[in-house]
Amino acid sequence: MRHRAGEESGMGLVELLIAMTVLAIGIFALVAGFSSGFSAVGRAGKTSTAGTLADQQMEIFRRGSYAAIVDPVPNAAPKTGADGRTYWFFVNVHPAKICADGFVDELETCSANGGPISRQVKTVTIRVHDGPTDAAPILITQTSTFDQSTG
Repeated sequence: MRHRAGEESGMGLVELLIAMTVLAIGIFALVAGFSSGFSAVGRAGKTSTAGTLADQQMEIFRRGSYAAIVDPVPNAAPKTGADGRTYWFFVNVHPAKICADGFVDELETCSANGGPISRQVKTVTIRVHDGPTDAAPILITQTSTFDQSTG
């Protein structure tokens, strides 16, 4: 039995082009996914290192006395993280009061928070930036309250 050339089964040029186009779209999607994944991992690593450095800076305040926490705090010199990048710190200290309901009121009035003022505290906020100015992107912000009764 003889077959004619037009009846031979197989992949033609049009089918081959369609298959290659679908494959190319799939590969481009994978590359884009990996690229955004690498960016996310890089940002997470930078934020994690900034958090560790902010913790270290806050521990310096915790080791000191309550009286030593004053405003303005000289902003810490840039620090180099374990990843080799430089991080910049901006520190703010605000006097506050703890109100009768436990709310920390930086306005020190406690008028809307349970009435009488309980005791004086200070809130320390550390912002770690990805650049030397206050306008640079903030990587992490950490706030802690220091009570006068703890020394």
